[in-house]
Amino acid sequence: MPTFVVRNALGFDLGQASYTFEVLTRGRGQLLAEFTVPAGRSTTSAVAPAPLPRGMELAWRATARSASGEVASPLAPFRLPPVACLAPGDGYAKSVVDVSLPSCPRRPNLYDDSSEVLGPPDAGGFGPFNFRGFLSLGDGGHVTVDMEGCAVDGPGPDVRVYQAVGSEPVTVYAAGTPAGPFVLLEARKRCGERIPGEQTIRYCDFDLAEGEVAEARYFRVEDAERFPCELAQTPSEGADIDAVQLLNVRP
Repeated sequence: MPTFVVRNALGFDLGQASYTFEVLTRGRGQLLAEFTVPAGRSTTSAVAPAPLPRGMELAWRATARSASGEVASPLAPFRLPPVACLAPGDGYAKSVVDVSLPSCPRRPNLYDDSSEVLGPPDAGGFGPFNFRGFLSLGDGGHVTVDMEGCAVDGPGPDVRVYQAVGSEPVTVYAAGTPAGPFVLLEARKRCGERIPGEQTIRYCDFDLAEGEVAEARYFRVEDAERFPCELAQTPSEGADIDAVQLLNVRP
């Protein structure tokens, strides 16, 4: 975690003031973290209380506040260590980092094997009880995958999510480490673009630029259909995730 240090402003010293540190994205100025500490002697330093996202262009500033008013420093750009990427291989997800599937006693999920999201898309079969090759997320469930390689923000979309059978919307987040923090790319996006000649598998694409992310290795796909379990009529409720693919890859 980086330590932020600012020289105290005149009249905003030890016992006189507090300093609020802000971390923002350099593009749109989206606030990522904010934390306040008492003024030190001549300088004031602070460490962010939670991890900051890698793979983004960041900036920080400090605002001193006292009974007499406030004064802010200019924005200063900085970068965290780069995302640790392995050889991308075929560009598909290599392992599952975590999975959360809601319980639905009324209509149990038959498609709950998270390993089905790994590798190239391969969903098939016929429903509702004889499909194969995908993970049903249920109401608000999610799966997080390690791509090993890294997507980079390049021309056009950077990441593709393959879904089976339907066109349920999904929400996708990106991160540079398995623990996050995960940055939203796009919420509630309909995932139903058809592949010519393919009846079962569909897809939706995501651009890292939507989240001001330059590169990412880990992706979380979350069900955004949000259909209540109590009303479920199939054993494959929620978004049915078949595969995740890198489209623009860091060499």
